[in-house]
Amino acid sequence: MINIGLSYGMHWQSLAPLAFRESFQVDFPRLLGPTTATLMPAFLATLFLVFLSKENKAARRRRLIALVALLLINIQTLACHLPMNLDFMELEFSVAELSSKLQGWLLFHWLRVAAAIVAAVYAIKAFQKQSINN
Repeated sequence: MINIGLSYGMHWQSLAPLAFRESFQVDFPRLLGPTTATLMPAFLATLFLVFLSKENKAARRRRLIALVALLLINIQTLACHLPMNLDFMELEFSVAELSSKLQGWLLFHWLRVAAAIVAAVYAIKAFQKQSINN
């Protein structure tokens, strides 16, 4: 999430609307696979670890927080970003709308970044609690 915001997001903002549209049509398909390949395993592994840490309540609580953050990322991605990405791909927005739509996309993207940071911090905290109790 951070990579997308700081690399592609900033690059797309620097482009004129038509150049952004052309760039996005190339960039989005390239981002879809790696994003799925990192987000889904993190979600599934965290879910699995929640069930494995039944005995360690402190670690489990932290993993649940991480899991909720990852779930929020997935929900936001499916409900907000993916439809907008498809609209960008299908040229659903006029040139006049593109800049404001991109700004909204990036604003909501930073919410995903914040949730990803929360998930990472609490996953680390869970491992620390797991290590202390073992």
